[in-house]
Amino acid sequence: MSEEGNEKRNVFQEGLYVGLGLALRTKEKIEDFGKKISEDYNMSEEEGKKFVDDLMKESEDTQTRLDELIEKRLATYMKEANMPTKKDIDKLSKKIDELEKKMNE
Repeated sequence: MSEEGNEKRNVFQEGLYVGLGLALRTKEKIEDFGKKISEDYNMSEEEGKKFVDDLMKESEDTQTRLDELIEKRLATYMKEANMPTKKDIDKLSKKIDELEKKMNE
């Protein structure tokens, strides 16, 4: 495999691993972390709640961005590997069905 291919694969793998890591961080763990930090830094209840809410929002935003990145990377790899898409397979299935109908007539 070319150096460029290895580089692309490594970027994809890194993105996938980051995504898996983020997915494993549950809402509860993020909230616990936020509460611990807010207590360690003597934040008021309101500041602590805002901090936890900000952490949750950032986590959700990161997950969304990561999902989009993974989808784009997968599409690129599928295209480069000349792998058929679901749409391609559906078109072929439809053609096969039409041919079977013509043969049975």
